[in-house]
Amino acid sequence: MFNRKFGTKSIFISLKNGVLRNIQNTQAAACVRESLFFENIDSFLYIFLMFTLVSCIFCESGYIGIFALCFSFLQSFKLCVKKGARTKISLYDKAILIFFAFVVLSLFGSTLFALSLKGFMKTAIYTYFYFSALSYFLDNKNKILPTILVVSGLVSFESIIAIIQNNSGILAISGWQDTTNLDPTQVISRAYGTLKPYNPNLLAGYLVTGISSIWCLSMINLLNKHYKRFLGFLILMLLATIAIIYTGSRGGYLGIAGFYGIFALGVIYYIEKYLGGFKSIRKRYKNLALTVICAGLVFIMSNPAITNRILSIFEFREDSSIAFRMNVYASSFKMFLDNPFLGIGVGNKNFREIYGLYMKTGFDALGSYCVPLEIAVESGIFALISFITFLVLWCRDCLKAIKNAPKRTKIVIFSLILSIFPTMIHGLFDTVWFRPQLQILFWLNVAFLGALKDN
Repeated sequence: MFNRKFGTKSIFISLKNGVLRNIQNTQAAACVRESLFFENIDSFLYIFLMFTLVSCIFCESGYIGIFALCFSFLQSFKLCVKKGARTKISLYDKAILIFFAFVVLSLFGSTLFALSLKGFMKTAIYTYFYFSALSYFLDNKNKILPTILVVSGLVSFESIIAIIQNNSGILAISGWQDTTNLDPTQVISRAYGTLKPYNPNLLAGYLVTGISSIWCLSMINLLNKHYKRFLGFLILMLLATIAIIYTGSRGGYLGIAGFYGIFALGVIYYIEKYLGGFKSIRKRYKNLALTVICAGLVFIMSNPAITNRILSIFEFREDSSIAFRMNVYASSFKMFLDNPFLGIGVGNKNFREIYGLYMKTGFDALGSYCVPLEIAVESGIFALISFITFLVLWCRDCLKAIKNAPKRTKIVIFSLILSIFPTMIHGLFDTVWFRPQLQILFWLNVAFLGALKDN
């Protein structure tokens, strides 16, 4: 009820559907539809989707992109051949398309077209993957929970690896922490998992984006009164939280704080609306919640390295890493002011070439370390407005869908909010969101909503 068909509002999309119908009605298409391959095409699509998800934790960016393209091409082939296939679009999808249109304009307006083209191709692949995933899950809603289960398994795997790395005292591959004024007990062993390139901030971003999948399964099992499974997933969620702490990523800390903050708001709303307020909650449950919070605080305060890392968030210029970022922010903002409408073009290579004209000596950077600022610098103010509009409209549709959905679907949709917005909180202080590992999970979660609200 929340989606609109392409053909209802847009002449362009109507023409597209007309072309699709013509292709679908050809004799060749009829022969393909009768083939064994096409009868099982959804299974092949799901295999490529699984390859894409698994490759995120082991492979370089290029291989992840190849698997994502294979999935997207095969879904496009399915749409061209399947009789009666239609593509649906929502208002926030239109915002995504407008955002992409400004990215295209920034590409052709860039003074470094070749370098910008490389960054543009990544954005094009991510956008193509999103609409392909949306189309796939519209026809295969039963695959959403199994996919969430796979994501939770991958997140749990990375969490265990991160905890092992931290406890084994793994050495940093590069200067990930300013140790100038720290004694050895205050230096955190920053875990980075198996994601490539090895980077603790990337691992933290991946875990912040994916931890909601574990929460989702834990709540569904609680709803179904499978208490042992519920407890098992809670333990996995705890491990993922500890792993994020062990990455030493301060952006990740803010992201996971956002995750639990939004979760707490959801709990408060549920208690007030459906359980008659906190007065009706049994004292033992209140004590349990208080015990969990106190245990978390004790865990943090008992580890000097973690405590110091968290407190360093508030040191600003006194911390060399934060001071570095603040200098990059200032230089990036000047870049935006000089190119406010179309930006400089897309991609970190393009950014680095032009950033050299603005940077303070000794403060080289691959990006602006802030997703909204990066979008504005690369593609201009209108691209940023379009992206923010997409987030607002997507959140609005989430809240609308939650009101009328069955209980299990409510849990899944709320888990999507718990994924997207903590990721954006992390993105205020880092740009790992542009990495394919996060992009795949991010757009997958956005696609889930489009499929779930189409009931």
